[in-house]
Amino acid sequence: MFSNVIYSNEYLELIEEEEQYYVRVFEKGYNLNDFNNIMLQYPRINLTCFSALTSAIALASGKIIKIGIKKPLVELSVSKDRLKGYVTLNMTTEEFDSRDKSELVEIVMQAIQHSNIVYGIDVHDIVNIIQPLKKIQIAEGVLPTRGNDAEIKLYKIEEVRPQMVENEAVNHYELNLINKVEKGTWLGERIEPKEGVPGKTVWGEIIPAQPGRQVNLEYDKKTVTERYDAKQDKTILYAKRTGAVIYQNNIIGVCNCLEIDGNVSFKTGNIDFDGFVDIKNSIEDNFIVKADHDIQVMGDMGVGSVDTIESRDGSIYIRGGIAGKNKAKIICNGDLYTKFASECTIVCDGTVNIGSYAINCNIKAKEVKLESYKSRIIGGNIEASIKVQAGEIGNRTESYTKITVTGFERNKIKEEYDTIILTIKKVKEKISLLKQKLSIYSAANLSDSQKADFDKLNDEFEYYRDSLKKLYNKQKKYVSYLHAKGEGEVKVTNCLYPNVSISIKSCNTHCSKFLNTPTTFYVLNKELIKA
Repeated sequence: MFSNVIYSNEYLELIEEEEQYYVRVFEKGYNLNDFNNIMLQYPRINLTCFSALTSAIALASGKIIKIGIKKPLVELSVSKDRLKGYVTLNMTTEEFDSRDKSELVEIVMQAIQHSNIVYGIDVHDIVNIIQPLKKIQIAEGVLPTRGNDAEIKLYKIEEVRPQMVENEAVNHYELNLINKVEKGTWLGERIEPKEGVPGKTVWGEIIPAQPGRQVNLEYDKKTVTERYDAKQDKTILYAKRTGAVIYQNNIIGVCNCLEIDGNVSFKTGNIDFDGFVDIKNSIEDNFIVKADHDIQVMGDMGVGSVDTIESRDGSIYIRGGIAGKNKAKIICNGDLYTKFASECTIVCDGTVNIGSYAINCNIKAKEVKLESYKSRIIGGNIEASIKVQAGEIGNRTESYTKITVTGFERNKIKEEYDTIILTIKKVKEKISLLKQKLSIYSAANLSDSQKADFDKLNDEFEYYRDSLKKLYNKQKKYVSYLHAKGEGEVKVTNCLYPNVSISIKSCNTHCSKFLNTPTTFYVLNKELIKA
């Protein structure tokens, strides 16, 4: 029955019969490892009964034992993910070299045609790369492509950067503090998430694709409305009313904005407003303007002996300057921007930015900056926590000018700054983690519990994103503080006149002579240094 002996030696015979392989071991002492050499001579043996082989060699009973089946000449296989198809020629090198290559390629093509591999087949180079017993890729499927996530663009509030414009015709201190919009103005949009592109296995199976992740549009429902534009596949935000754009807790809204076309006067009365105030001209003497948010006075002439201008939680911009006549009081929780200031009182929790000069003013702030080379501080009492900077301090008539910098603890500020940096890193890591968690959810087909989890994660994501924005703003201020020299600085970029008193952290100096060079005073280790 078993007459087709394809190999024999003094220990055993290898028999092939009807696509199956058998062994008869008649002498003990055969080394199992040597059987590998026989396998190399007969690459079409698929050893399916290894335990039977080891037992036959050990017992040498002379019985015919089945050990395997015959591999096909052209063996096709597919990767576990079903995305790659391979072909292997089960023949020895000698057999391969003796066969016509075009005939082998034809055999391979016929095997592929009769297999389950139907997609992504590419055999144009197979004639050049085919080798015996080498797995060669002949097909590749396509991974699904996730749809694009929703993209959000929102109205951008530009960073406030004052600019002093000076030439023969114009002398203005230009910036825009209030971002005013009309009803119906575009405030933002969300390009909706896209469906993904399905993939396909080499067997032709469709691999579903995940749609892009939806992102919530955060806006104040009372002042902003949304409309879906099917043609553009966008959800667009519009202002419900005229007002000033504001972000609170990363939510865009339109705050009340009181616009005065002319002056604040007897016609309007004093103003105390719960939003922004935009005054197109000026504020007449003795009048009061107070607001919760930013105030801007846009007239070329600025203001005179007003009573009070106060922003409880914002900044103030007075385009034309302040001629206070020893009466005007300017108070703000944010920053102050003005072209000039004279004979007024300024109390500011942020930075006082003055374009041209400050004459006989009482100013108290974190920093007082007159950055122009031609800027001047003359007379008055200037007090800052961190730094005072001007082109010139004092004047030729030697008006008494007092500059006080209460100073700061650099190590403490540095520790706080390092804490901010560390917190920023942790918040960014948290945001990255939340993004990964959110990406798991498909925009469609969410159960109620999954939607609740998704909404909770999204709220947390928005919270940390808003926190990051606040941290960056805080970091920027601390960078400014740390740029100050020592533990408090007075910087003169042009010249310093006599009769100027400078006090930094209880270290005092009185300038008794004219200094016509850039000079910086700062305190380091309780010592006043002049550089």
